[in-house]
Amino acid sequence: MSEHFIILIPTIPNFVPAREILEKGKDLFAQFLPGAEEIKTVVTDEITFVDQGENFERICCPGCGLGIETAWWQAAMDKAYEEKFRNLNLVTPCCGLATSLNDLDYRWPAGFARWRLSARGPEQKEIPSEQLQQLEQLLGTKLRQIWVHY
Repeated sequence: MSEHFIILIPTIPNFVPAREILEKGKDLFAQFLPGAEEIKTVVTDEITFVDQGENFERICCPGCGLGIETAWWQAAMDKAYEEKFRNLNLVTPCCGLATSLNDLDYRWPAGFARWRLSARGPEQKEIPSEQLQQLEQLLGTKLRQIWVHY
């Protein structure tokens, strides 16, 4: 049986709100997804890659829009992993854009984070923009939505 998740992560990978703010964010997130089977907050000591599961299509350069070869991306991931994802900076092979692994154009969205809000089995694929803005204001950071399918 397949599973679906909506995961929200900050756009700044090492940003973690205060514990009491995270709890309030979790409660608000749960209000926006009343049909979800499980809502949780995950905080890790280190930055991790939060992927989209089977929804992965491709990775593109945020500068020129060209596709990035998976082998090149995997080599960049391996290098960043050696430093526990503390340094995500890179230069794209297509147009030489100085960017980061976090800011590549993942189709479907993915990213790096130390914390995330997760909803298992939601009835919808995304949080509407007005609700997302409320969460961003409460949590004090811009958020990236990741629709995960396993």
